[in-house]
Amino acid sequence: MRKTVRKLISLALTILFSATALCSQDARLSTVQRELVETERAFARFCVENGVRAAWLEYFADDGIIFQPGPVNSKDFYHKRPTQTKPFRGTLNWEPRWGGISSAGDLGYNIGPWTYTDNTSAKEPDAHGYFMSVWRKQPDGKWKVALDFGSGPVTSATSDHIFGKPFQPVASYESKVSLDGSTESDLEKLEHLEKTLTDGQGNAGAVASYLTLFAGRPIVMRAGVVPLGREVVLTYLPKGRNVSLALTPVGGGVAASRDLAYTYGNYQLQQGAQMKEKGNYAHIWKRDSKGEWKIVVSNLEQEKAN
Repeated sequence: MRKTVRKLISLALTILFSATALCSQDARLSTVQRELVETERAFARFCVENGVRAAWLEYFADDGIIFQPGPVNSKDFYHKRPTQTKPFRGTLNWEPRWGGISSAGDLGYNIGPWTYTDNTSAKEPDAHGYFMSVWRKQPDGKWKVALDFGSGPVTSATSDHIFGKPFQPVASYESKVSLDGSTESDLEKLEHLEKTLTDGQGNAGAVASYLTLFAGRPIVMRAGVVPLGREVVLTYLPKGRNVSLALTPVGGGVAASRDLAYTYGNYQLQQGAQMKEKGNYAHIWKRDSKGEWKIVVSNLEQEKAN
């Protein structure tokens, strides 16, 4: 009995200290970014309580995008899915760890770990991975998901994979450059950068050409690994001049302040005439101090074979 009580007290203190750490970290965030982080956490709690279908219908924008495996409208997809009833076959939970927001406070993103727990009698081991969610503030002032794209399971997850670690805001740039154009022309420029990526690969190769688009310390997501810096690119892009990476943009969006944007689409990786892999990608872009667009988050998810 005493051991049980001690365990309960220890668990309660752990939760309390974790919550205190999160609150102290959140105090460093701007009001609008703290609001977005709390909306992400509310989304996760709603999902645990009500299931994936209800959560995605509740928190996604009408034009919000998910990948199944290619980009599709989230609400269209989940409206066609059967309503979930308790007890759910599985529980999906997640926690934001990193993120950024536009200076206009209308566009932001969160990245963090997710865990899926099997609730059936089979009791399969928990699955872990990482998500990337892009949020846009709606005319009514509510945050809604514009894009959700995760990376596949991470096999080396630990018990602290989800909770107890503080949220880290990604530093923003202070660009003093006068900007010409519009949000529409910005999106066109970003899509042009992606479409013409292969033009510079003849001499430099895919790795070098792709890395020219990256900020100094990007977050690179890839199935099976914890999101890290640009070195992750070297794990899936073979070196050599005969390696090519072709990006085909499908859509995206730009903040009203024109300092944060996102794009998504399809990619193909080839080595000579051989197709190495294909799949979907999502990029989050920020302007650097010179006003140039740079990728701060990259997520390339290989399409799984049938």
